Amino acid sequence: MTVFKYFIRISLKYKWSILAYVVIFFMLTIINGSNPAQGPASFTDIKLNISIIDQSNSSLSKSLKDYLVERNNIVYPPKDEVDGKELIFLEIADAIIVIPEDFEERVVNKEKAVEVYRDERKIESFQIQHQINKFISFVNATYENGELDLNAVNLALKEKANVEIVGTNNGNEKVKEWFFYYFNFTAYVIIAIYIAVIGMVMTDFTEDSIESRRRVSSKKNFKFNKEIYLGQFVLAAIITSIFILGSIIFRGKYIGEVQFSKYVINTIVFSFTILSLTFLVNNITNNRFAKNGISTVLSLGTSFISGVMIPHELLGEKVVTISKFFPTYYFVRINRTDITSLLDVKYEILMQLLFAMAFFLMGLYFSKTKQRV
Repeated sequence: MTVFKYFIRISLKYKWSILAYVVIFFMLTIINGSNPAQGPASFTDIKLNISIIDQSNSSLSKSLKDYLVERNNIVYPPKDEVDGKELIFLEIADAIIVIPEDFEERVVNKEKAVEVYRDERKIESFQIQHQINKFISFVNATYENGELDLNAVNLALKEKANVEIVGTNNGNEKVKEWFFYYFNFTAYVIIAIYIAVIGMVMTDFTEDSIESRRRVSSKKNFKFNKEIYLGQFVLAAIITSIFILGSIIFRGKYIGEVQFSKYVINTIVFSFTILSLTFLVNNITNNRFAKNGISTVLSLGTSFISGVMIPHELLGEKVVTISKFFPTYYFVRINRTDITSLLDVKYEILMQLLFAMAFFLMGLYFSKTKQRV
């Protein structure tokens, strides 16, 4: 086991890099855990700065304007749509509402009745579309015998419901949220550490002096590679175990309240997949700087588009579609899914294993190509 021991010895050279990642990860965990996010006690509409261009000047359009004015702040009315877009660009207005001449006809025919230009930089600007849709839905509900009952619409929109939430377990939800975000973020750290550290160790193994000694030694190529892969597996197992044990140290008393086995198995499967990805990267390049670059790009890039740092709900449809081509997407999906057994997430586990197989086969291909050269 000479090669295996040498692999572990070289790995210890990079212990400070591993420790840096681990310390930063745990520091962020402590900060987030000591200051948990407190959700609002109730929902409150935010008053937006809006401008309205009324080309209809009908009783229905006036009713819509009154409804929007009551819930928002009216700013300088634009001359036209171009002027309105400029107001949005300058952040003077959050949204511009254009009511067309045939507004009432469009509402009755259930067509797109209003043109809305929103400030896409502000997520709260989506609220104005919700208010308009609510108004139009109420109007359509009163349409009968070719007439609209605007008085009934205004009365219905002013009604408020008193909602009392009972039977919630807020503490349990916070615990679930903590485990979700903790294990989610391990995806970023695992990718970064595996590719950077194991990649650096393998770069040392491919130096000319070591390669020459290997070729003249009596150790067969199969045994050499077997000990190398064993060393990678052991190093990966140690790193992954640190993060699993970390969750027990920080929130061990709450393990019974969450699906802890799901997180553990998912993390192990994901680690195996990233180990295969590391194998592929090591066979593509031996350049240290290239490996560090790949480590940074893949860890940060996949974390941003796959739901690790930004929830799927806030990502665009195209971004989510792209993220499905990376194993991190399926890792996050398992973390956010409540299950009764692992069969509920068998598809996501299978996808990660298929990625692992694909990475390994591609790594073998590049390895064989190098040997021919």
